[in-house]
Amino acid sequence: MSGILDELASLGGVQHGCILKEGRVLASNFPSLLSENLASIARIVDRIFRGADSVRHSCNEVYFETDESYLLGFPLEGGFLVLLLTGKDVNFALIHMTVLSAAAQISMELAPPVREGATSSRAAPGRRAGGKIDYSLKPHLNGILEALTLQIGPAARICMGEGLKRWRSSCEPSRENLPRLIEILAEDIEDEYSRRDFVTALAGVGER
Repeated sequence: MSGILDELASLGGVQHGCILKEGRVLASNFPSLLSENLASIARIVDRIFRGADSVRHSCNEVYFETDESYLLGFPLEGGFLVLLLTGKDVNFALIHMTVLSAAAQISMELAPPVREGATSSRAAPGRRAGGKIDYSLKPHLNGILEALTLQIGPAARICMGEGLKRWRSSCEPSRENLPRLIEILAEDIEDEYSRRDFVTALAGVGER
């Protein structure tokens, strides 16, 4: 998870970042003395997003401005919240896009491990599209992301995030359906040879 925070911190103007859920700091490169304040801020931001939902308004980011900096808040699927402290001269669109592209990996790395008893119920017949991605798929998804990055570079994170959404909406997000995810991602590779190399490199994923 520190890799994602380091990546966000490498964006121009971003000074510190953290990931929270339900008021708990799950990962942070803020100074440790600020941890308690971060939890308080997270609760305030969460109320803002909940308030927007209650009046049927869409809200996917919030900015707090001081004389010298911004504190940016981004809600993610699964109840996660990303907070970033930045300078005034920042590219908001780039930061927002980078946070969204990292959403799938954040969910994978910070979701609680699946218990054995729960695994059998998830594997039962009748599961439908739109389900949660099982934590046990993380090694396979990381391998797919690496293969995609080799072909299209840094844009792979964005394509992976969007591809995971399309995958979940089209079928059960299971190990057996990983080939479908690979097909979806391959559609985003314009170069024919790169597309072929991507698919070939991932042949048999889900069977191993």
